[in-house]
Amino acid sequence: MTVPVLDLQHVSKRFGAIDVLVDVSLALWPGRVHALAGENGAGKSTLVKIIGGVHQPNAGQILKEGQPLKLLSPLESRRQGIAVVHQHPALFPDLTVAENVFIGHQPRRNGRIDWRYMNARARELLAQLDVTFDVDTPVKHLGVSERQAIEVARALAIDARVLVLDEPTSALSGIEVIRLFDLVGRLKQRGVAVLFVTHFLDEIMKFSDDLTVLRSGRHVVTNPTETFTPETIVRAMIGTKLESFFPKQEAEIGGPVLSVRGLSGAGFVADVDFEVRTGEILGFFGLVGAGRSEIAGMLFGIIRPDAGTITLGGEQIQLRSPRQAIRQGISLVPEDRHKQGLVLPFSIRANETLPVLGTLSGLLGRIDGAREETVARDYAQRMRVVASGVEQAAGTLSGGNQQKVLLAKWLMPNPRLLVLDEPTRGIDVGAKSEIHRAISQLATTGMSIIMISDDAEELIGMADRILVFRGGRITASFDRGTFDREKILLAAAHEVPIGATGNKASTR
Repeated sequence: MTVPVLDLQHVSKRFGAIDVLVDVSLALWPGRVHALAGENGAGKSTLVKIIGGVHQPNAGQILKEGQPLKLLSPLESRRQGIAVVHQHPALFPDLTVAENVFIGHQPRRNGRIDWRYMNARARELLAQLDVTFDVDTPVKHLGVSERQAIEVARALAIDARVLVLDEPTSALSGIEVIRLFDLVGRLKQRGVAVLFVTHFLDEIMKFSDDLTVLRSGRHVVTNPTETFTPETIVRAMIGTKLESFFPKQEAEIGGPVLSVRGLSGAGFVADVDFEVRTGEILGFFGLVGAGRSEIAGMLFGIIRPDAGTITLGGEQIQLRSPRQAIRQGISLVPEDRHKQGLVLPFSIRANETLPVLGTLSGLLGRIDGAREETVARDYAQRMRVVASGVEQAAGTLSGGNQQKVLLAKWLMPNPRLLVLDEPTRGIDVGAKSEIHRAISQLATTGMSIIMISDDAEELIGMADRILVFRGGRITASFDRGTFDREKILLAAAHEVPIGATGNKASTR
């Protein structure tokens, strides 16, 4: 074939006043795996959604085998032979394997679903992928790798010419990754064009034929993968400029407050050791599925560890619930402020004081309303929440102000250890700077802070030390004087552990 199966030419996408993609071109050829790399916010997900028909570009065009194509919906994308396999397979858990393979285009006979043919065809498609499990099995009984095999079978069922794999390996083991790419290899032999979106550099080097790197919504480079090394990929991803402002204040760092030894659990976190000192901001960096949030859950009593010890203030503790963690002096600002952090219809006051209502109640359990309002107003002012007052509903605030309310909420218990899981995700630059200021000031008071972020630049700007996680383990540790963005990204995305000196460094 002398033309690509799918060719995106000078595609741009804008949301409001924000340019998410600017003049991006990408060609997918039959029988080749094309990797797409870039940091978070580079525009990868938006590009995938344009190919999948979720978004339409504001400029540029899409060609299929040389002919102009408009993808106005996910259904239209599938009709054009484009199949998208997401990180978390989009299947119906209570339906069978066969029903999921043919969802939306079930074979019919005399106006009714031909169940016998559908089941037989599903077995045939899975056999082509060298996968054997009962097509009558409800999907809810299958693991992630089996579910992804079903997604690939769905691509075969619609005779897909293009297969998009969007971060498909984050939740898979090494053996399952190999199995997935065995399936992809079979599709390559059939002439299918594959777009593979991933953060993992070793997978790019092993499994892709071509590579495109995006940075800040713009195309940086496209070349055969064999012309890259992990180091040159990272350089293309990050560029050379540090653009954000981080109001880091120097804090006096004292002795250990938290000591973790041999922590394991959540199915994949294994043998994690680290310490956090007074006045220290300890950064946790890693990609999706690295295990950082799971460790935060163990420290807050949400996830019970399988092994290991947690020592706080010199005393070994077992955390069986968030209530117990709060009593021990640990607060967690969760990653998702809407689902896990705030009750959006509640007022600022009600949200902020939820963790400490017991201390605001009298002997009969009645809340001292005047005291509650005073405390809530004080914390809102400290966090610089912009609102009409503490009775304003949290759901009517901007994302940045919601995040400030969430931070105020978990400062109310006056913790010794504050765990921040993606504290600035989804907020504007101005609000980020204010939250960074607040975090830095908290450290100067002697508070110990764990800051989880998938933004290496943010941690370089804010942390005193950075631990890098991959696959539930610590792969490297960096002190502030040795921060190197390229090495940090390599340690997170490459299978060879790299520390400040080229080896796994101490976490103490």
